[in-house]
Amino acid sequence: MQKTRCGTNSAQESINFPFCLDEFGQNTRSTRKKIPPTHSVNDKFLLLTAKEGSRNQYRSRHSLQNRISKAGSVALCILVVYLAGYYAGGQKEAANDQGKKFRPGASMPDITIPVCELIKVPGGTFRMGDAIDGMKDAKPIQVTLAPFRVSKFEITLALWESVRLWARQRGYDDLPEGIGKADNHPVCGVSWPDAIKWCNAFSESQGLTPCYYSDPKKLNVARKGTADLGNKHVDWQATGFRLPTEAEWEFASRGGLEGKRFPWGDQITPEDANYHATGIEDYDKSLQKGSSAMVAGPPPLTCAVGSFPANDFGIHDMAGNVAEWCWDFYSSGHDGAAQIPIENPHGPDKGSDCVVRGGSWRHPATEARCASRFSMPGLMSAPFVGFRVVRGR
Repeated sequence: MQKTRCGTNSAQESINFPFCLDEFGQNTRSTRKKIPPTHSVNDKFLLLTAKEGSRNQYRSRHSLQNRISKAGSVALCILVVYLAGYYAGGQKEAANDQGKKFRPGASMPDITIPVCELIKVPGGTFRMGDAIDGMKDAKPIQVTLAPFRVSKFEITLALWESVRLWARQRGYDDLPEGIGKADNHPVCGVSWPDAIKWCNAFSESQGLTPCYYSDPKKLNVARKGTADLGNKHVDWQATGFRLPTEAEWEFASRGGLEGKRFPWGDQITPEDANYHATGIEDYDKSLQKGSSAMVAGPPPLTCAVGSFPANDFGIHDMAGNVAEWCWDFYSSGHDGAAQIPIENPHGPDKGSDCVVRGGSWRHPATEARCASRFSMPGLMSAPFVGFRVVRGR
C-alpha cells in the first residue's frame, strides 16, 4: 500500500488519562520614520566691487530672504498636503480595520466556505459496544438508528476558520481560532461548546435551520457563551449540522462491519490509521513504537484528512488522527441501558463530561477501537481532540 506523505505547516492544556501517553507538546509594525528630504540652496553671487556691494548689500540680502521665505512656504504646503493625505489614508485604513472587525452596519466581506462532503449512512439496527475485549463501559446493546449523513472527513482547519470568520459578524462573538498543522489537517483545540456553536454557524451560513438553542422552547439560537445545554435544547428535526450522537458515531465508524475492533478488522498498523503505537496489545502490529513515520514536526502530530483508507461507508479517519467530540454527556455503560433495543438514543440529558471517540495521534491502539469511549470536561480543549458533523435530514 502506498503511503501518503502528510503536509506540515504549524500547537492547551493537557489532560492525563490512564491510557494516554505523556510525550506530546504543550499548547502551548515597523514604522519607518519618514525623513523629509533635505534641500541645500547654493546661491552664486557675483563678485561685486566694493561700491556695488555696498549699494546692493541690502537688496541682495532682502532678495535672498524672499527666496528662502518662498521656498519655506512651498515646503510647508507640501508638508500640509502630505499630512492631509496621510491622515485621510489612515482614516481609510482604520475604517477598513473596523470593517474587518465587523462593525455593525459595515459592509460584510465575501468569505468562501469550503465544501463539506457528506456521506449517506443507512438507518438500521446494530450491535453497539464491545463484544471482544470486555470493556466495562461499552457493554453490547442493540440500537436502532434513523438514516443520517456524516461528514466524510474530520472538520479541517480551513473549514473551521472560514465559518468562524463568516460567523463573527453575525452574533458569534466568541468562537476561538482553531489549532491545526495545515489547512487540510483536522482542527483541534476546540471545546465542546465551541463545536456546538460552530455547528449552528455552519448551518446558518448554508441557509439551514440550526439545531442548538439556548432555551428549551427553541426560540434563541445558541450563538455565544457556554449555555447549559441538554437534549431539550436540540431540534432533532432541524435541517442543520450538529455533532453526532455516540450511537451515530459508532455506527458510522463501523461502516457496516460488526463484531470487529476497527473499521477494517481486528488488527491495526500505521498503514491503517494515525495512532501512537506501543506494541503492548497483540493486535497492534506496528513494527515501531511511537507515531507513524508519515507524520513529522511538532505537535499536533496530525495527518491531512483522508490520508488513510476509508471504511466501507466511505468515511475517513474514524480511528486515530484526532479524537472526536460526540453530543452525548458521558455515563458508564451507555447510560445504564438495558439489554433491549433502543431507538435513536441521545444519552443523558445533563452532565459536565462529554463523550470523546476514535482515539488520536497521541493515543494507543486500544483507543482507536470502534467501541472505545472516554470522557473529557466539555469546557476543556486539547490538541488531540476535534470533531465531525452530521445532518439528520
